[in-house]
Amino acid sequence: MVTIRPIPFGRSNAFNLSLALIEALGNSGLTVVNAQPTPEMLEAGARAGNINPADACRVFAAMIDTEV
Repeated sequence: MVTIRPIPFGRSNAFNLSLALIEALGNSGLTVVNAQPTPEMLEAGARAGNINPADACRVFAAMIDTEV
């Protein structure tokens, strides 16, 4: 269930709805990630998987079902 809160001072309705959407995604166990991994993400993935950054990039692309 998404709870829409009153708009805090200085925030637009669209911003408030965006925050509610992100919260709902998180509550569902989902997350939002970059479409393209940053170099730091690739380095972290390479270290975690004990693989090279190019392979980490391919793993990332496979996880989000996109092309590198």
